[in-house]
Amino acid sequence: MLPLAVLADANVLVKDVVSFVFYDLAQAGVIDLRWTPHIEAEYVKHRARLRAKALDRRVSVEDFVWAAKRLKPIKKHLVPNFLPPGWDTHGDWLDPLRLDPALAPLLQLPDAKDVHVALAAADWARQKHQNVLLATENLKDFPAKVLEPFRVIPLHPGDVLELAYLADPKAVPASLQKTAEDFKDPAFTLQDMLRSVASAQQFCNPGLATKLAKRWTRC
Repeated sequence: MLPLAVLADANVLVKDVVSFVFYDLAQAGVIDLRWTPHIEAEYVKHRARLRAKALDRRVSVEDFVWAAKRLKPIKKHLVPNFLPPGWDTHGDWLDPLRLDPALAPLLQLPDAKDVHVALAAADWARQKHQNVLLATENLKDFPAKVLEPFRVIPLHPGDVLELAYLADPKAVPASLQKTAEDFKDPAFTLQDMLRSVASAQQFCNPGLATKLAKRWTRC
């Protein structure tokens, strides 16, 4: 079975547990995870602001450099093929997509700042000739009725995780266990992972957390 095509929005990449779950699922071949340079730029801005806030000071250049460096080992070792087809690290592919008449309806999204995400997902779906899951917490600005004609399905990351579990109920629990074990200082247990799967601030899928708990209990 082909891996699920998943385009990650910046608000997914910025959360450590959620993003590392997706990185490991990509390594396991369960999902095909991608993002664009524009999505990455949003991630860097958000991570820099979060770091400055945690240190109780104004955001600085140092924060942006720190945020950008965090993704470098991920792109090198975990998700080396993170760019969608046709894209390079400069992001020039976005300009012709904006001018493509076939994609014109996507220019009318509720928030113009989200257009680049929808265009990238739609173009990838068109090139793959299959559905692309748009993993985002910002569902209100990605109306399904607008995106679905382009074979783009906007989903909360918890729903993406559940689809992955349904597609491969053996590989996903094993991958989640690996993710939990890889977190150090402090340690991250399987119970912590279950809480993250159920948490409204993370995957927000208590039903899937229950299924995973039963499977791990049996093991």
